[in-house]
Amino acid sequence: MSKQGVFKLCLVSAILGALVGFAADLFIRATQFGAHVIWSVWLGGGNAPWAVIAVSVVGGLLMGLCLKYFGSNDDGIGFEAVMVAVKHDGELGLKQIKRVVLNAYAGLITGASIGPESPLITIAGFMGDSLARLLKTNRQQLMAFITIALGGGMGVLVDSPVAGPILFAEQPPTADKSQNTLLVFTSMIAAAIGYAIYAALGAPLLAGHPLVPPYAHLHGIDLLYGLIIGLAGTLFGLAFRWLILYVRSFGRRFAARPVARGLTVGLIIGVCAAISPLVRFDGSAQLSDLVAHATQYSVVALVGLALLRLISTSVALGGGYQGGNIFPSIFMSGALGLAVHALIPFIPAPVGMVAFMASVMYVFNPLPLFVMFLFTEISSFSLIPVMAMSLVGGYLLNVWRSRT
Repeated sequence: MSKQGVFKLCLVSAILGALVGFAADLFIRATQFGAHVIWSVWLGGGNAPWAVIAVSVVGGLLMGLCLKYFGSNDDGIGFEAVMVAVKHDGELGLKQIKRVVLNAYAGLITGASIGPESPLITIAGFMGDSLARLLKTNRQQLMAFITIALGGGMGVLVDSPVAGPILFAEQPPTADKSQNTLLVFTSMIAAAIGYAIYAALGAPLLAGHPLVPPYAHLHGIDLLYGLIIGLAGTLFGLAFRWLILYVRSFGRRFAARPVARGLTVGLIIGVCAAISPLVRFDGSAQLSDLVAHATQYSVVALVGLALLRLISTSVALGGGYQGGNIFPSIFMSGALGLAVHALIPFIPAPVGMVAFMASVMYVFNPLPLFVMFLFTEISSFSLIPVMAMSLVGGYLLNVWRSRT
């Protein structure tokens, strides 16, 4: 690309970043407003089981209607499915907005255990697609615009402008090295500006939610804890992924009856949510609450919460919701890490939590640098070696599995 072309692409990246920042803020606030109207205004903040189940069933009904009229992305889980769809379609247009954003919105406001990453990434990519078409670019430039916008969306998703560039540096979007370098730097521009606008508007996604207790001093034995817990976390992540795919495979038997399928999914989610309010929504605020009151929960209760959310999220994502798995995974992993600390008190809670989080996430996103960066953002810098050892444990387990 010429020098002039590079400077133009940098300018376009800045515009894309601004669009992504505004759109992400609008979507998050729209989901929060919808949830507030349903759960606080209409239900008065009540937790009556019948009301919780009824709201979840309505969400399932809306999801089923989305499946009937817009279809679904079944190749991949979470935002991985969006990336696969982009590669398959060569675009990210209104079809994906209807298929992912409307579907996920129905779940997010009715308390389904899904994350907002898929709709956020879809909205970001749509901004890139729309701007490219407005400027009448060629196909290669259109895909570059989408890639840059996706990088900006990742920055907003995890409250950091570095996430997208790290993702693209670790998983190059093209086979051209110089093109990849350009996309990394332009995605930095989009992510930085998008995040700056998003933060200036209040950054409502993770703001005010401490997810992992602070941990100032690392001890050598913590590395061994991380390695062992990483093995357990990998096994849990594999079970989680298998359950999602199993539910999805089972649901295909009822592909001709998407509304009935949605109602059934909503009913199961509602029952899980009625058992415990900590199983509702994406899990970030719920994990913050769990950490604040961890001493009030027994080992059995903590493991039970993780398994209950495991069922709810697997049914939601496998049954048709087009949301993400990252945030629910963080809750499950955090609960299991707290359970390890409650069972074996000499293992610090932050160590158990991040070791579980990193190893579970690696099952879905086998990008170790990106995973470590993601959880450094919500924990402590001193815990990076623990995450690294947990990922080593997961990697070695995968090596052993591949040779047996």
